[in-house]
Amino acid sequence: MVTNVIMRTADGKILHLECHESLPSTSELARAYARAGYSDGYVVFSEAQTKFDFKGNPLPEGEVERGVFLSCILRPSFFPSQAGFLGAMSAVALITALEEHTSKKLGIGWVSDIFCEGKKIGSTATEGKLDSFMAYEYVIISFFVKVSEEDFPPRLSDLIKKVFESENTSISLIIAKKILEKFFYLYPRRVKSPEKFMEIYKQKFTLCGIETRYTEDSKRRKCKILGIDGADGRLIIETKHGEMKHISSSKNIIIPDKIKIKS
Repeated sequence: MVTNVIMRTADGKILHLECHESLPSTSELARAYARAGYSDGYVVFSEAQTKFDFKGNPLPEGEVERGVFLSCILRPSFFPSQAGFLGAMSAVALITALEEHTSKKLGIGWVSDIFCEGKKIGSTATEGKLDSFMAYEYVIISFFVKVSEEDFPPRLSDLIKKVFESENTSISLIIAKKILEKFFYLYPRRVKSPEKFMEIYKQKFTLCGIETRYTEDSKRRKCKILGIDGADGRLIIETKHGEMKHISSSKNIIIPDKIKIKS
């Protein structure tokens, strides 16, 4: 069953939400829509995926991952060189939305993983296609969250919305709308004022002190995560020899799915 919802953001932007009970992948459908010319602000939402889990890993045939799966088509006017903060910005939008629906401790991993009480429960992903002028034809921002009732118990206000807004409004859709609300508040300010979300990103970064491994010269080496470079969002690590390095790609470091919570 597919339903369509029109949503207006705080600055007046109209979003069109195409809502599904289950899809193989919201990002795959959004990509097909983007190639077909669907407009800026068209969003694909599903409460379940059957092809990939919230970590982006393929699901075994017959298994279903439930939660919030959200992919938004953007037709940006900025150039790829200005898109470096999209990952951090989407992570801030996601965590600030989720914090309104849980009392548990949330934190941001790198680049945009979300941890709840030390366990990875969500992430964001960004992909884009360039046109012949090396400008963006489209960008797709996707949000994935595993929503359990233990971590995100329904609030009274959510239950009231479920009853009075629409009989088809699920708690997952309410959270999805909050994610979009947070994202489209930050999105117009991305280039002019990145400090508005980068300060939040650094405050909620939860991997400081974690020991892991990074890749250098095709070898995996031990390191400790020190923090985030606020100038460009790179990861700062310390090697076992005490040398500080900056990591630009998530492919060059192992981020665990579970971490010890700092007291």
